[in-house]
Amino acid sequence: MQEPLFAEVLAEAERALRSQGRAALCQIVRAEGSTPGKAGWKMLVRPDGSVVGNLGGGAFEALVQADARAKLREPQPSAEVKRYYFTEEAVRGEPTGMVCGGFAEVFLEVLVAAPLLVVCGGGPVGQAVARAAQVAGFDTLVVEDREEYLRPELFPPDTRLARVSRDYREPFLEPVRGRDLYAAVVTRCWETDAAALGGLLGQRPERLRYLGLLGSRRKIARVRSVLAERGFRADASGSGFAGIDCGFHAPIGLPIGGDSPGEIAISILAEVVQARNAVAELARA
Repeated sequence: MQEPLFAEVLAEAERALRSQGRAALCQIVRAEGSTPGKAGWKMLVRPDGSVVGNLGGGAFEALVQADARAKLREPQPSAEVKRYYFTEEAVRGEPTGMVCGGFAEVFLEVLVAAPLLVVCGGGPVGQAVARAAQVAGFDTLVVEDREEYLRPELFPPDTRLARVSRDYREPFLEPVRGRDLYAAVVTRCWETDAAALGGLLGQRPERLRYLGLLGSRRKIARVRSVLAERGFRADASGSGFAGIDCGFHAPIGLPIGGDSPGEIAISILAEVVQARNAVAELARA
């Protein structure tokens, strides 16, 4: 079997991280005796179960894939080197049931993408939030219905931009559904706020960790009322929405004072980082 191209595996790893948030990289770091793959061979296992590259095939590769998928399900996966014996039995390590007689050690590592902050609204506040998000270690997706507020030069490099209609009915989360998502709604008026929130909630993101809305309490009450009419009702606690696990932060941001776009952005990112750290602490518990 041909050795997988390292560049191809790494390119697929980058694509998997951008869309699914994590991927397991498996590399043979030691091989002795008769083995189907050689040291340096690599394989990538994605969260959806698909694979690129190979370690030589057979029961050995199937076992590595199973171990990689198990690691992908762990909240805080740690890297490890695991030994696989090409025998029917093994005293140490994992027997593959194969009869080649050698063994291979495989380095298993889960690559994890930065969390993604979805900013609905590309105006001055949205631009400041995108800049603060980069400093705080987030990838950023800006969603906007006005073309003039989606110019790449308004945002940090590598910011994703998504053009939607004014009702935000497009599936703008589809390319990033597997990511850990944080969402800040900072559009220009209560109508587009309601549309953006409805667009977010309607896509039922499974890994939404934070949802916040900028505005006065009066505006927030009106947006809540409109969303309830559209079927997005409050959960039992009254602080979020039914079917969405994360809380609803409205008004958005920590109360640090100030009303300039930069000050608002800092207050928003402070709260988002607080939520991110709480998620990490829960995963470690």
